[in-house]
Amino acid sequence: MGVITNHNKFEYAEFISLKNTAENKGVLLLPGVELSTSDGKNGVHTLIVFSDEWIKGKDDYINQFLSVAFVGKTPSEYGTANGRCSLDIINTIKTLEGFQKDFFLVFAHVEQSSGLWNELGGGKLGELGKDELFQRYALGFQKVRTYDKSDKSIACRTKVKDWIGEAYPAEVEGSDPKSISDIGKGRSSYIKIGSFSYEAVKYALIDHENRLCSDVAPKYKHSHIQRIRFEGGTLKDSTIHFSPELNAFIGVRGSGKSSVLEALRYVLELPVDNNDSDAKYKEELVKRTLGSGGKITLDVVNRHGQLYEIRRILKEKSLVYAAGEQCPGVSICETIIHKPLFFGQKELATSGKGSEKDLIEKLLDTKCNDIRRQIEDQKLKVENVIDKLSKTKNVDELIAEQTTAKLDAEHRLEFYKKHKIEEKLKKQTSFDEDIGKVEKGIKLVENFISDAKEAIEKHEEGLRNYPGHSSAINEEYFKKFNAAFSKIFLNIDSIKAELVKAEEVLATLKQARGSLIAEKEKLADEFAGIKRTLAEELKTSSEQNINAEDYLADKKKLSVAKDELEALSKSKEQKTTLQTELNTALQKLNDLWHQEFQVIKAELEAVSNKNDALIFSVEFKEDKTAFSTFFQNIFKGNNIRATVFQSIVKDYQDFIAVFQDIENVKKSINNPDAFESHFMENLKELLTYQPPNKFTIKYRGVELAYHSLGQRASALILLVLGQRENDVIIIDQPEDDLDNQTIYENVIKLIRELKPSVQFIFATHNPNIPVFGDAEQIHSCSYAGDKIDIKSGGLDDIAQQKRIVDVMEGGKEAFERRKEIYQAWKP
Repeated sequence: MGVITNHNKFEYAEFISLKNTAENKGVLLLPGVELSTSDGKNGVHTLIVFSDEWIKGKDDYINQFLSVAFVGKTPSEYGTANGRCSLDIINTIKTLEGFQKDFFLVFAHVEQSSGLWNELGGGKLGELGKDELFQRYALGFQKVRTYDKSDKSIACRTKVKDWIGEAYPAEVEGSDPKSISDIGKGRSSYIKIGSFSYEAVKYALIDHENRLCSDVAPKYKHSHIQRIRFEGGTLKDSTIHFSPELNAFIGVRGSGKSSVLEALRYVLELPVDNNDSDAKYKEELVKRTLGSGGKITLDVVNRHGQLYEIRRILKEKSLVYAAGEQCPGVSICETIIHKPLFFGQKELATSGKGSEKDLIEKLLDTKCNDIRRQIEDQKLKVENVIDKLSKTKNVDELIAEQTTAKLDAEHRLEFYKKHKIEEKLKKQTSFDEDIGKVEKGIKLVENFISDAKEAIEKHEEGLRNYPGHSSAINEEYFKKFNAAFSKIFLNIDSIKAELVKAEEVLATLKQARGSLIAEKEKLADEFAGIKRTLAEELKTSSEQNINAEDYLADKKKLSVAKDELEALSKSKEQKTTLQTELNTALQKLNDLWHQEFQVIKAELEAVSNKNDALIFSVEFKEDKTAFSTFFQNIFKGNNIRATVFQSIVKDYQDFIAVFQDIENVKKSINNPDAFESHFMENLKELLTYQPPNKFTIKYRGVELAYHSLGQRASALILLVLGQRENDVIIIDQPEDDLDNQTIYENVIKLIRELKPSVQFIFATHNPNIPVFGDAEQIHSCSYAGDKIDIKSGGLDDIAQQKRIVDVMEGGKEAFERRKEIYQAWKP
């Protein structure tokens, strides 16, 4: 853009001709004049920029002003480089105000001859800085070059800022071109405007901290949506372009705003809140918006400036493309858009109704992912130890049982010693004992072969499918690594070969067992003869009911009892080890829960520190209501009173503590054995249950639960915005429960601060969000037949301003208030 500023003159016909030519080249030209005021020794060169009202139709009020400023002189007399008007700066402003048309001032080449800084000293500049007229209309210093000089006689930025204070305006450049094509060459100033108009330029200079930068145009570092395109449905053939900053969809209720936002949610595959009572409606809204076979295409730029397309057809999954090539497996919400956040209609309000945990979980997003993966892994380890322990749970009872059987067998065998039965049947019992030992050896070999095969089957495929690695930087290293890794296949093949040999050994062992059994069978007649002889001898004995078969049975029972006791003794040792292992695993699990708590606590403290209105607290495992409810559900139907559960929950932090002190817990229960039995049956589920942390959100010193719906929504919006880690935030009608003062004081100020680094997409019927938020893009929605019609443009666009006034209640008042606010910002 440029301003035509001839020295002390304005040529109407020339300006109109140049303006028309410039428009065809995409250049905005504004009418102006470089006026030499009467201040200082040489006068102060002041660029006056006029609104269109000064040259409306064929009226030329600019030259009328010049004739007043140079009263008593003809244009040929004052239209020279040395001509000075009769007015100083303040009186020039007063004279211009008398025309009741808008204008603003930019002081030219401030450090050079006839420049403001060069002509006026610190005292005079200080007076100007306090003058309300100077504050209101002086919007620019041109060609500031000297930033900080120790010499008191030389004005510089530091000194001038100190002299005039908050009245210090925007710093701008000027290329002083001699043709339209030269506009913008040399040192540049970039201003952000929403339309090519005087009003847009004026507002940009007033809000120069947000709308102006020097030398290099700003680049956005956050990921953002560029545009969305629709094929089919109520938005058929529509393309909506987004600003990387604040976007507002406006319109009356039912105009299609939510349709666009829910379509955005759909293509980004962001879930609907589980607590949302309108979830079904939103699902149907997407179907209706897209129609059968409808398709959405989203153009998105990631944090590295790479462009992606995300495409989704109704009822299908979203597909990601880069440079026309599909990118399977690329994460939309991590690789492409960094942590997008979506709140649909009523989702914020719903989140404020006692479900602080759900909201905080949504905002924490992926921050706890790593620790939660570790927690899930640790839960599996706990469950595995419990499974192993379950196999040893009756070991003490079994040891007692087998000990009794052993003692009984030994006692009974004492009877047989009197009749030397043991000696006479020794040969047969030896055979039986030998065969038993062989059977045990064979079983051990069978188990070894089975386990070894299972291990190979579990790991061989993964090892063989590992492709190795090549590296341009570490080539030699990976040659050695790959060569070493390939040797594992030799080990696998060697193990498989050894297993074949082991199976041959097993076959040999079984053959030996068969030979031993055959030898025993050869002696069957001999053993039978011994038993008959014994039977005859025992007939004459005084002992009754003693026979060889009973002896052999008792002998076998004793052998089995000894073997069982040996195995059970090992199981008992294993049980002790497993109990220690379980306690260690449970301690590790608890430590991980606490680490997760610390992460959450740190995140919430960070949010609290960024906003004085919100205070968060989180207490470790203190959601006793959830803990008690879970407890009662597990023990449902066990006739245990609710007060018992509440008492246990009050005294113990979790089921791990209950488990470790179960003997004392049982004392307070009317049916302790049934309680313990049910507890042990559900041990895995109980010990891995994580009692929820208790979250409290205070807004302005009072717990959120005790605030009104509007105040809760205000607090939650501040929480959402205060994260400062979400590149894209989409909110559908957040203002439903907010008053305008809350929106301006709490929400808009934060949006204005954040929007250079966060893309906001709002649907709203409250004008304050787009107007006070200074929205870069406004999308006005309306239904035309069965199609949603969307008209887009910036807030500076007069047509969009008219739509805001027409369709949004309070739109006119918002713009009037905006003028006041802009003016208030100036001083």
